[in-house]
Amino acid sequence: MHKRKHLIWTPLQIKIFVLVVSLFSMVFALTLLSIYTAAYNLAERQFLSRLSVGQNVFLNEIANAKSQLDLNVETVSKDWALRSAIGQGEDSESIRTILFNFGNRIDADVALVLDKKFMLISQYGGQDGEVAQALGHELSDDQKQRAWITMMGEQPYLVSAEPIRAPGVIGWLIMGKKLNLSLLERIKGLISLDINLSVVSSDQALVPLSTAQNDHMLNTAIKNVSLRLPDENRPIEFQTLDTHETVLLPFMLFEDNRRQFIVVLQDSIQAWLQTLRVFMLELLPFFALGLLLAVIGSYYIARSITRPVGRLLDAAKQVASGKYSEKIEVSEKSELGELALEFGNMQYAVMDREQKIKDQAEEIRQTNNAKFQIEIVQKEQQLAKSANEAKHRFLANVSHEIRTPLNSIIGYTQVLDDPDASVEDKHKATSAINSSGQYLLNIINDVLDLSKIEAGKIHLQNIDTCMVSLLNEVKTYMSRFANEKNLAFNSQLHYPLPRFFNTDPTRLKQILLNLCNNAIKFTDVGKVELQVYLDRYKRRFIFVVSDTGVGMSEEQQLRLFTAFSQGSSAINRKYGGTGLGLYISKQLIEIMGGHIKVTSQEGQGSQFAVYLPWSEANNTEMLTNPEQAREIALQHHHNELIVPTLTGHILCVDDNQDNLQLVAYLLKKTGVSISLANSGEHALRLAKQHRFDLILMDMQMPDMDGLETTRSLISSGVTCPIIMLTANVDSESIKQVERAGAAAHFGKPIKTAQFYTTVSEFLSQVSEVSADQQPRENSHEFERLIQQYKASFDDKIKDIQAAQKQQDWQRLQQLMHKLKGSAGSYGFENISELAKQAEDLIEHKQKDAVVLHLKTLIAQMIQISRD
Repeated sequence: MHKRKHLIWTPLQIKIFVLVVSLFSMVFALTLLSIYTAAYNLAERQFLSRLSVGQNVFLNEIANAKSQLDLNVETVSKDWALRSAIGQGEDSESIRTILFNFGNRIDADVALVLDKKFMLISQYGGQDGEVAQALGHELSDDQKQRAWITMMGEQPYLVSAEPIRAPGVIGWLIMGKKLNLSLLERIKGLISLDINLSVVSSDQALVPLSTAQNDHMLNTAIKNVSLRLPDENRPIEFQTLDTHETVLLPFMLFEDNRRQFIVVLQDSIQAWLQTLRVFMLELLPFFALGLLLAVIGSYYIARSITRPVGRLLDAAKQVASGKYSEKIEVSEKSELGELALEFGNMQYAVMDREQKIKDQAEEIRQTNNAKFQIEIVQKEQQLAKSANEAKHRFLANVSHEIRTPLNSIIGYTQVLDDPDASVEDKHKATSAINSSGQYLLNIINDVLDLSKIEAGKIHLQNIDTCMVSLLNEVKTYMSRFANEKNLAFNSQLHYPLPRFFNTDPTRLKQILLNLCNNAIKFTDVGKVELQVYLDRYKRRFIFVVSDTGVGMSEEQQLRLFTAFSQGSSAINRKYGGTGLGLYISKQLIEIMGGHIKVTSQEGQGSQFAVYLPWSEANNTEMLTNPEQAREIALQHHHNELIVPTLTGHILCVDDNQDNLQLVAYLLKKTGVSISLANSGEHALRLAKQHRFDLILMDMQMPDMDGLETTRSLISSGVTCPIIMLTANVDSESIKQVERAGAAAHFGKPIKTAQFYTTVSEFLSQVSEVSADQQPRENSHEFERLIQQYKASFDDKIKDIQAAQKQQDWQRLQQLMHKLKGSAGSYGFENISELAKQAEDLIEHKQKDAVVLHLKTLIAQMIQISRD
């Protein structure tokens, strides 16, 4: 075998080398850390011992001073002259002379004599009557067992007291010595530690005596240590100040009900730290030498392992390539040598087994290949059958539902084209086409919603929505269908409920209308009921639609929310429908974060429960009784249109003359000045000639659209706000408007009340006038505009038919977009909705559906123009 010469930096050797070096380095680092920790702990114990000895020495010295003072005071209290002067009631000056003599003899700085009621009789030194009174109340039997310290002014005193007896107690003698620097300096000489005496009172600390010249920061630290004195039962601890390389040991000297006297011993650790740093620097060469030895040793260890392993690797590669005759040369008498021997034995065993495996594998391959081909064919046949059944089911359902209204539309269209048909017959034909078109529109809407759902293109438009208004709209719409079947339709609110909540009202109404419509469709006798609950614990609404209809079996309920399914073929034949309604409702409510549940029993009716998460609106008002709901309904019903009186000059830009006239009419009632432009270029010219306070800009215009015009106006120096008017209300269009620099976005069709509110935000408002207070000529003017708009339907129909004949789909889409915005603004909501649906169909390139849709649209426009 070819010997491997370059084994120094193989991947395996690198890993072993790094591993061994890491282990050695870790051992050296832990050793160094242990040495450092041991040295630090030893020094800490030494400092603690030194501070503890200093504490004991200080306390002993204070105790000795107190004992000597107690002995002297006891001797003075037994003096016959003092007892006689107090017993005979001599004047305070005589007693003060006696106190002065004894005070000089025992070096006392203050002396006081109190009567049995602790009232001051006489004193010398420390002329503080309040202190004398306080000292009298602090007398106790254990005052000789501890240091008794008090403050007179800003000076601390060591105090002793003794009763004066003759033979009963006739008074008290209190004498004290100043705790001054000379005493602290003497004790400092004994313990070689700086001493600080701190007085704590009312969470504030004062350091009246200190043997050290400390700066402000260190004095503050000493005060903080005094305020945080540890518990007496805890072991002695000192605190280190890194900024000053100083250690502090606080302990209690004396406390009463007014203050605490804390002693803080202080010492510098600078010399110790310097010694520790030098010690660590002396260890670094040994650490570096250890690392070097670790690297060298790791190299030889890795090399001794990887060389034989490299030879084994070469042999394994030879075996892998099919060369089993190669021998391994490994001279090591170790586990690796045994491994090489066993590897050679394995080579011969592998050669024999490989041949057997090849033979067996060939047999298995041929068998599995045949089974796999059969399974693939079966699965493809099953998938094709399922897809074919779904396609046929969809085509059968939709074609059946479309065929009936189409036959009606085609048949009655021929009546309209018949010159011999009477006006009454044509009017009936127009009504029938309108009804069939509405039904066909609903089917197309369902198919489009299904397409958007499966493509993931449903976008919610969540706004704050009035609960009462939404349910009243559903009830108003569905009551008409219920009355046609002599059914009762009731809606019931279960309080409390929020007045407003945040949701997509269009999609929620679509779900509720679908459920209510189904309930009415499958109920012949009885009632349909819509109820609303609020689950405050789980923060969700529960909309319940129940009926007394035919009900469903469990098997029908399992297929209920499947697309194109209606429970059974008998239901489909009797009631019709595409089977998409419940499937779309289920998908929509899941997109909104909720779900639907159904309970039903054959012959007794069904109940659908819609669970919708409660998203709070800005207005958090709650409804608690039916009276509030009725007031809201009445307010909504009688809500009058408020026309503001504004000041300013407004520029209106729109290529659609109908929209331009309507906006001008609405603005004219506010009293503002108006300028009109029918293109972006026209708007730029007017902006150079006049100064405007507000610009209303149409988004879609030929040549230069509203976005480009807005950017040009802003770049030319126009600073007034610009409001973009457009029928495109999707999120992407709104983002484009914001990027162009417009101040606001307003959707078409124009809602008059919202339009006035938006305009008022950007102009100065003088007053508000309700719509019924406007001059009657305004009303006549609007009627004239409506009649003029209806008269323009003939020209619009010709344009639509011409574009359709030329198959100019881009032109058709532009016409539908304009009609969608203008028709709704003039109150023709049905025409606006049909135009919107036609625009969507053109965008999705569903040409056959567009042709049928346009017939319905044209028929309704003809009917409106002739009314």
